[in-house]
Amino acid sequence: MLYPIDAYDKHGLLKPSAMLWLTLAFSAKAWVVFIMAGASREQGAQILEVLYPLRDNLYFAMATGLPALLIMWLTGQRYKNKKLINTLWQYGKTILLAAYMTDCALQVYQLSLSDGAFSWTQAVNLLLTLWLGAYIARSTRVRNTFADKPLER
Repeated sequence: MLYPIDAYDKHGLLKPSAMLWLTLAFSAKAWVVFIMAGASREQGAQILEVLYPLRDNLYFAMATGLPALLIMWLTGQRYKNKKLINTLWQYGKTILLAAYMTDCALQVYQLSLSDGAFSWTQAVNLLLTLWLGAYIARSTRVRNTFADKPLER
C-alpha cells in the first residue's frame, strides 16, 4: 500500500500514525499516572487510590505498559538496522496486542473484585482498551508500520 511522502521518515521508514501513538500512550497510562502521582506529592496517594484502589493492580498495569514503552523506544532506534531491534519491531504488533489482551483481562478481574459495581473510570477505561485493541488488530497502517524494516546496507 502506498502512503503520502510525509508518512515516511528521513530513513524511508513508515512513521507510526498519530492513532498508533495514542494507543501506545494509552497502554502506558499506568506509568503516566505513577509519574503524575510522584510529581504531585501531597495528592499523589489520592490520585493512585482513585485510579488504582488496589496497589497490586497498579503494578500489573505498569507491567502491561512496558511493551508500549519498549515500542516507543524502538520507534527511534529501528533505522539503525540491528538484528535485535528489527526482530523486536517486526513482532511489535503481536507484543502490543498481547499487552492489550492482558490489560483487558486485568480490568475484567478488577471489575469482578468490585462485584460488578459501576464505575465511570473503569467503564471508560475498559471501553477504550477494547476500541484501541481492535484498532491495533484491524488497522492496515499498523500492520504496514510494523512490517516496515530498513534496507540492508
